[in-house]
Amino acid sequence: MHFVFPEMSHNQKNLLFWILNTSGWVIFALVYFFLFRKTGTNDDLVNKLLFLFTYLVGFVLTIFLRYIFRFIRKKIKQISWTIITVAGILLVFCFLWYGIDIWISLYFWIPEMAQKFIQKISFMLLLRMSVQNFIPLLAWSTLYFGISYWMEWQREKKRAEEALHLAQKSQFEMLRYQLNPHFLFNSLNSARALIDEDPRSARDMITELSEFLRYSLVDKETAFRPLRDELRALQHYLSIEKKRFEEKLLIRYEVDPATEQRLILGFLLHPLIENAIKYGMKTSETPLKLLIRTFTDQDFLMIRICNSGTWIEKDQHDGESGNGTGTGLDNVRKRLENAYRDRHLFRIEKSENQVCIVIGIHGPE
Repeated sequence: MHFVFPEMSHNQKNLLFWILNTSGWVIFALVYFFLFRKTGTNDDLVNKLLFLFTYLVGFVLTIFLRYIFRFIRKKIKQISWTIITVAGILLVFCFLWYGIDIWISLYFWIPEMAQKFIQKISFMLLLRMSVQNFIPLLAWSTLYFGISYWMEWQREKKRAEEALHLAQKSQFEMLRYQLNPHFLFNSLNSARALIDEDPRSARDMITELSEFLRYSLVDKETAFRPLRDELRALQHYLSIEKKRFEEKLLIRYEVDPATEQRLILGFLLHPLIENAIKYGMKTSETPLKLLIRTFTDQDFLMIRICNSGTWIEKDQHDGESGNGTGTGLDNVRKRLENAYRDRHLFRIEKSENQVCIVIGIHGPE
């Protein structure tokens, strides 16, 4: 049994921070107050107030640290540089904390005490006293980054589980819809017709169908797969379609070898290919021209699938509710959003005689 941290809204995160930060500093101040407070002096009340004021300053400084650390997490990705930057900022805040503490205390100390402190003040004294504040700030920073990274890890874990679920759902939908009885019957009937007139083509067609079915059923636990494997599965599928439609279907591949090792979601492209053939056959002049192109653009893996013909709006599907172009594209969009968040692009390019779906995935994933 494992615990998954629930997805929190921005307001919930803020509330959690204020609860943890406030309660943490109150407990920390009270512990130090009862362990190290000075008693028996005439200004005991002043000493108590100054002692508590010290930790009030620390509390306020950590509020500013929160926003600084947010900026660091967004801008600095390397752990080593993050540690160095945070350590430098903590040292600055140590001096700031001690400086504010002393500056306020001088107004409440008796003149003799204040004058004596001013006379013996030195850089080494400030350094030694400031470093004492480094420990609570370091502990606070460790907890802040620890909780932040733990919550982020939980979110990524949940996204990965959702991505796997969507991948498996996509497989099931493919077996239910794309590999529907019509597809299987048409493929088997085409193979049967070829047995007498072209036995070799019939064997090839059955092999293509077998390989495509094999790919759809193996590695169900793998959400991401090399683009090379996805393209190979598409080639099996398109080889079957090519034998069915013959000269009515022209397929062109423009695959950059540098893209073949990049990982993408399993069965991400298959709904796009099926839509291109299914709706392209309804709107394109014969032959239907299909283009599959992959390339890199800076850090983006770009996939472009184009078919001749015109775009069919979702409300124009002739009684195909639940399994039309709109549903297939919505599923692709959701899977991209779940897996890549703001590291992807998805767009539809429509022209008079061509429809293109363009997918961009940032990074090595």
